[in-house]
Amino acid sequence: MFEILQIPIIFIIFSLMALVPLNVDGSKILNKKKFTFLDISALNLIINFNVLLILSFIPFSLDLSNLIYLIFYFSLSVYVYFLQNKKLNLLIEIFKLSIIFFIIFLIISICVANKLNLGWDAKYFYYIKALFYIQGENFSDLKNFTHNMYHPHFGSYLWAFFSNIMPLKYEYFGRLIYVYLFCFSIFYICHDNLKDKFLSNIIFIFAIFVSYKYERFSGLQEILIFSILAILSKFYFKIQNNQNSQNIINIISIILGINLLIWIKAEGIVYATILIIIINLMKQISNKIKIYIFSAFACLILFKFIVYSFFDMVINGQPFYTLDYILNIEFSYLIYKLKILSSYLVYYGLNNFYFVTGLIILLSLNIQKKSNNYLNTLNYYFLLSTIFIFLAYLLRDLEIEYFAKTTLERIVFLSSGFYVFLVINFLKKFNSNFLK
Repeated sequence: MFEILQIPIIFIIFSLMALVPLNVDGSKILNKKKFTFLDISALNLIINFNVLLILSFIPFSLDLSNLIYLIFYFSLSVYVYFLQNKKLNLLIEIFKLSIIFFIIFLIISICVANKLNLGWDAKYFYYIKALFYIQGENFSDLKNFTHNMYHPHFGSYLWAFFSNIMPLKYEYFGRLIYVYLFCFSIFYICHDNLKDKFLSNIIFIFAIFVSYKYERFSGLQEILIFSILAILSKFYFKIQNNQNSQNIINIISIILGINLLIWIKAEGIVYATILIIIINLMKQISNKIKIYIFSAFACLILFKFIVYSFFDMVINGQPFYTLDYILNIEFSYLIYKLKILSSYLVYYGLNNFYFVTGLIILLSLNIQKKSNNYLNTLNYYFLLSTIFIFLAYLLRDLEIEYFAKTTLERIVFLSSGFYVFLVINFLKKFNSNFLK
């Protein structure tokens, strides 16, 4: 019973990251630019995940890091909502309006606590890295783990950080942050604000239902990339409708989100690059701003190399792709791999609601020639992500059927995160003005 009671407590701990440092109802800068409190909450989450990323490099014990986290976020929340602005009524109202969010989080959390099976990659890679932190080691010690070079560490750090923060230090408490981020990403897309809650909540429940599988929360990292892509997809949509001053905030949010992607999973670097390419193709953004964006992205990549170099760690070991294999692959074998890959891609695509529905909507809008900036963004994303999937599988020296069968479903899933906003917006509107 005490174990179950800790789930609402950890929900509150997670929610602190959505409430500060920016006041969701009184941020002077963002309110003037007409950002909703959910927009600010999403930005708060992205900021605070970046804070935890920085914390993961500092050689603090988890006990000390947890203590700093709890003291800092509770104190800041008390200051922002009680001392500075006296927003107790606001917090009560937010909880009332978002009660469905908590209920869905609670249900999924109980399912996770009840099953406890870890995915294969989670069991042999991600949880082992989490154990390094749990057992008092730090980032520099990860180089002692043979497979560290193939897998970024941030998802494992989150797992370790939040599994250690509760009195009962069960490992699955760390995986509940994956549940929270997933639920928040869908909730954020379903709601423009918390006033249109009935229809939005119905769609929210449906959107969770069609995408929930326990395996998503078994320690595998795709759920984190899916959720971040879903959140960023709404920021990309906002760029087409906002003034330049508002878009600066959206762009900063996207860059911070992209920074998280490159520390979660190897594929995250590819999707981060895709998002940067897309934003540099957007007409609403001036060339001067695009130069800043590209420079910021270059700095993020450089920062990763600097960190690995400083700690004497290798980013990649034996390369997955070799020029010798690519140059000498036979055309007939390439066609064979293409056939196998296409069949699995169709199968897994049809079994993923957001992927197949998003592509149907996208195709329909293109046939109707409803060209607009956001539709162009989606077209670019589809083209670039599809090219990546085919090149990743065709040019890698592995047995194609086994490789596709064991990994492609997860790639399709994480890739589908960027289509979530498109699908949910379509469900909410059902009219010819969609995407205008």
